[in-house]
Amino acid sequence: MPTVALSMEKGVAAPRVAFVPFPYNFPMGEPNERRRHREVALAALGLLHELPEPRQVELPFRWRE
Repeated sequence: MPTVALSMEKGVAAPRVAFVPFPYNFPMGEPNERRRHREVALAALGLLHELPEPRQVELPFRWRE
């Protein structure tokens, strides 16, 4: 079964890793940001079809400061 993992740090050993530059405990983004949560989830799930082989990809999201 293909899988994808969300990670807040690089170098995670998993078949498909979606790196998100968010603080720990917030892999989907800031609290109460439903639209962003959906965007992150869909981007990560899209890797199941986009990546022909296991690797890590940095998703194009940023934490608002």
